[in-house]
Amino acid sequence: MQQQNYNQQQNQQNYNQQQNQQNYNPDYGQPSKVAKTMNAAIVTGEYFSKKENKNKKSYLTIGKLFIYQDGGMSLKLDALPIGNQTINFYDIKPKQQQSQQPNYNNNQQGNYGIKL
Repeated sequence: MQQQNYNQQQNQQNYNQQQNQQNYNPDYGQPSKVAKTMNAAIVTGEYFSKKENKNKKSYLTIGKLFIYQDGGMSLKLDALPIGNQTINFYDIKPKQQQSQQPNYNNNQQGNYGIKL
């Protein structure tokens, strides 16, 4: 009985492989490439900026929005907003280069530095 079930499974797998080879389309089922990535953020509160002398909103980044070349979009959330929140999408700003980066390879007290 077990041998018969095994043979049926093998026959089904062979049939599926043959069908896949006959109907092979290299673009079908392939994920579209990401054209643009944006930050997903919510407003968490307000604060007063002494520098600009006005109230400003504080934001919390909760995920990323991926926009694909075929026009599709997907949203990856790292946190869920609670209550009546609006998710805002912003272009990702490039990080400023630090003038002095620590050298973790030449740590005299042992190589305990963590390089991210």
